[in-house]
Amino acid sequence: MVRLSCLAILPACASLFAQVDDSNVRPPVTKTDVQIVRRAREILNSPAKWNRADNRVCPDSAKTFSLYCALEKATRELSGKFEHRGAAMQEARFVIDDIAPGRDYDHRLMGYNNDPTTRFSDIQRVFDLLEARIQARLKGKPEPPPKATPAPPVVPQPPPPVTQADLKVLDRARQLLDSPARWNRADDQSCPDDSKTISLFCAFESAAKQVNGAFDNSGAAIEEARALVSELDAGHKYNARLRDYNNDPAIQFSDIQKFFETLQERLTKRLPAGK
Repeated sequence: MVRLSCLAILPACASLFAQVDDSNVRPPVTKTDVQIVRRAREILNSPAKWNRADNRVCPDSAKTFSLYCALEKATRELSGKFEHRGAAMQEARFVIDDIAPGRDYDHRLMGYNNDPTTRFSDIQRVFDLLEARIQARLKGKPEPPPKATPAPPVVPQPPPPVTQADLKVLDRARQLLDSPARWNRADDQSCPDDSKTISLFCAFESAAKQVNGAFDNSGAAIEEARALVSELDAGHKYNARLRDYNNDPAIQFSDIQKFFETLQERLTKRLPAGK
């Protein structure tokens, strides 16, 4: 009996995989999908709970949530399992297609969530449109088109003030990531306490916990780090800035050390006199 491998029937395997992971598949909706959307809105109900640096990794211990992870958590709670191409997830992707045409995100939910122009009110609007689409499908009606509302001008938010604690966080992050052997080059922004290697993002998270007792994803040190990456990212190729800069094959350990040096200069300049 001849045993065929996927290599021997590669075209058929590729076709099968495409069917399994069809990004435009449209499963039937149920009343549970409406409940999933409502629960996801409850999970992500304030700007303080919004994770703006989604990587589609959703740990059970998370205190902040991206659009993707709010829907994943809600799906697990209400159906007992999660399907990447489940009805609610897919309809959410189609909402993104409607309200953000031409953005060409690699991953629609993650890309829209992390887009610097996306505001918390936009995330809430996604939930509104998503529920309306599912309700319309349940009734056999065409989905209501998204309302064309003009986007208000983006008002830049002032950066958080710098304190001595922020400089201590930076110094500790540099100590944690002090050698190439310690550098995790495949960051997924999951930072287990027992890890033997550490990424740039996780160095800031661990340092903040050690210095301040807790991690603030919008703290001055890590926000200034993101601003620095934005300036270095001439090609605008980074979505999650610290993660993507850390994982960029062109970045060397010497670049990480130079990054810390430049960041220390910037934070020191921003430190109020006498502080």
